[in-house]
Amino acid sequence: MLLLCGCGYHFAGAGTTVPSGARTLSISLFGNRTREHGLEVNLRRKLTEEFRRRGPLELVSDRDGDVLLAGTIRHFSTIPVASTANSEAVQFQGVIQISFRLTERDTGRLLYENKLLQESLDFGAVNTVVVTSSPRFQRGTIDSRDLAQMTNVQVGETRRRETLDDLLELLARDVYLQSMEGF
Repeated sequence: MLLLCGCGYHFAGAGTTVPSGARTLSISLFGNRTREHGLEVNLRRKLTEEFRRRGPLELVSDRDGDVLLAGTIRHFSTIPVASTANSEAVQFQGVIQISFRLTERDTGRLLYENKLLQESLDFGAVNTVVVTSSPRFQRGTIDSRDLAQMTNVQVGETRRRETLDDLLELLARDVYLQSMEGF
């Protein structure tokens, strides 16, 4: 066991990549290579919430932190994964990909980098496919009593936006865990 510890081996989550002297963190506005307008603003908001809620570092304005978090939203799409006999898409999968890095401001030293972090979630796009008793649906903005009067386009777009919001929350959690806790 001592030999393993002496050679730098450690268990996942056992440490942080952040220098011990770091007290503050800045989260830059990520670049957005998608056609989804404002996605970078929503991701920054989710990251800020996650780091504020969990993190030991104080969040400060852009570029003033001891540690800087920056990245790029590389891809977002919704892909049909199930359809009816008439080829009408009834189930989609939302997929989002980002890259990010954590650097020390003073030295520019790279503390952590992930060149491809991907999350995906499925969602129903037709009122007969949506499971209204699921916790995910109940957190959303659609009232199950109104579902029957909505067109499939309305249901699909609403569920797409809710799924995108959930994907951003998952990304924020994963960015925090990877960059701060070594998972």
